[in-house]
Amino acid sequence: MPVTRRGFTLGVASSAATWCSGFAGELLMGATHAGGNAHPKKTRILFNENPLGPSPLSLAAIESHTNMLSRYPLSEGPRLEMKLRKMHGMTYRHATGELSLVPTPPLEGNTDLLLGVGSSEILRSIAWAFGTQKGNLVEANPSYSALGDAVATMPGTQLERRLIPLNESGRVSTTDMIQAIDSSTKLVVLCNPNNPTGTSIPLSEIESLADSIPKDALLLVDEAYIDFLPSGDKVSAIELAKNLDNVLVARTFSKIYGLAGLRVGYAVASTSVISKIKPFMLGRLSMSMAGVLAAEAALDDTRHIAHTKELYQKTNALWQRGFRDAGWKMTPSDVGFCWVDLGHNCAPLVSFLADRGVLICSGMRWNLPNYVRISMGTDSENDQLLSGIRAFKQA
Repeated sequence: MPVTRRGFTLGVASSAATWCSGFAGELLMGATHAGGNAHPKKTRILFNENPLGPSPLSLAAIESHTNMLSRYPLSEGPRLEMKLRKMHGMTYRHATGELSLVPTPPLEGNTDLLLGVGSSEILRSIAWAFGTQKGNLVEANPSYSALGDAVATMPGTQLERRLIPLNESGRVSTTDMIQAIDSSTKLVVLCNPNNPTGTSIPLSEIESLADSIPKDALLLVDEAYIDFLPSGDKVSAIELAKNLDNVLVARTFSKIYGLAGLRVGYAVASTSVISKIKPFMLGRLSMSMAGVLAAEAALDDTRHIAHTKELYQKTNALWQRGFRDAGWKMTPSDVGFCWVDLGHNCAPLVSFLADRGVLICSGMRWNLPNYVRISMGTDSENDQLLSGIRAFKQA
C-alpha cells in the first residue's frame, strides 16, 4: 500500500493516542483518585525535563526577536543547521541571514543534517521510511521505544519486533543484540545513554553493532541524553554517522538544553539515509521560529549546561543515599534521571507521592511494575521527593 502524507499524519496521531491513553493515565494515577483532590503545586519529575528551565540566552534570543514570531524561520533554520554542522565538524555553508527562495546547492560530502520537530518527528519518519519493508527490528528492552511503537502501530507494517532484554547488570547488551540480527534485519535501535535505566554504552560496542547490520539496514542511535556525560563527544556515534551509510544519530534540545516545550531536534546521517526519511518529515515550515532562535542561542550557553550537570551530580548523590535508606536498588545512572527497583509493585508509591504533589514515572510504561523512573528536580523538589519516600515507608 503506498504511503501518503495523509496516511503518515493519521498514523502519527493514532500512535500518539495509544501512547497517551496507556502511559499518561498510569503516570498520573493517584493525582486525582482520592475524591478528585489535586495538589496545588506539583513536583513534576517524571518526563526527564530540565528543572532549571531554558537557557537564559535562549530566553533573551526569543525576547529580542518577538517581532519575528509571525514569520517562518526560512533563514534562521539554515543558520541553526550551519552552526550544528560546524559543531560536529561537518561541511557547511555560511548562512547569510538573508531570505532566499532559490534552492541552495547540495552540500559537499556524503553527510547531511536534518532539523526536526524534536527528535520525535525524526524517529517517526524513520519508522515510516523503513517500517513497510519485510523483515525485523531489533531493540533493547526496556528502552526508549518511540520508534518501535510507531512501527508496531503503523498501517501495513511488516517488521517483526525483536526485544532484547538487558543483561544482569541492567545494561544494554549489544552482544545479545548482535546475535538477534540477521539478513532480514531492517532497523536496529539503540538509545545511548539508555532511557529508562540511565546507563551509557561504550563507543566500541556501538561500532561492533554497526559492523554487524546488513548494508540495507539502519542503525539508529538516539543520543537525547549524551550531553550529560563528562566526555559525551568521545562516546557519541556522530563520527560513525559521518563515515557509514547506515548509521543515523538523533539528538534533541529537549533535555540538557531545557527546550522540551519548543520542540527542536536534529539528525546526522549519510545523504542517502536523509533522502529516505525526508519525504516523511513535515518540512522547514513546521519549525517554530521561537524554537529555532532558542536552540541556536542554547548552543552558546556553556554556563547553563554546566549548572545542569552540577545539579545532576548533586541529585544523583541524594538519590543514592535516599533509595539505599529506603531499601531500594537504584541502577547506577549517568544522566539526569534514575531507574529504581522497589522490589514490589510501584502503584502504591506512585499514588502516595502523587497525592503529595510529587509525580514520578511508573515502570508500567515498560511493563515492569516493580520499577519507577525518577527525573532530577530542583533542590526543593528533590527534598519533596525524599520526604515523601520517608513518609511512604513509615505509613
